[in-house]
Amino acid sequence: MSSDPEKRVSKRLRVADGKIYFTRTAERKFFFVLTMLMLVAGIMFRLGIF
Repeated sequence: MSSDPEKRVSKRLRVADGKIYFTRTAERKFFFVLTMLMLVAGIMFRLGIF
């Protein structure tokens, strides 16, 4: 049982021909985090913090 970090990363992210390919779960997690950041930023703008 090997827990090599490079093998784990390569399964989630692959670069070929100058393009980045994500697995479905990695892409969903990535966009979920971006959505939450945009939600928090929108709330902060609405409250006048930014």
